[in-house]
Amino acid sequence: MTHNTKAILRDVNGKPVPQYWNPETQQYEVIESKDGMLRVIMVDSEGREIQTQNLIDQINAKLDELIEAVINSGV
Repeated sequence: MTHNTKAILRDVNGKPVPQYWNPETQQYEVIESKDGMLRVIMVDSEGREIQTQNLIDQINAKLDELIEAVINSGV
């Protein structure tokens, strides 16, 4: 069975709740949060967790390089 053959989950007022399709159980399942915040874990193509702080540091380093290049170019 596929996701398009099942109804999505709704709350007591009939409004959709945060959910995802679980292919193993063939059911929509509620996404639970902690203190009202949903959390995600990013993984690379091999399933290893991506450390977001490392990603931010890499982006900042590239931005610093770009700023330095612009300053040195006299623009």
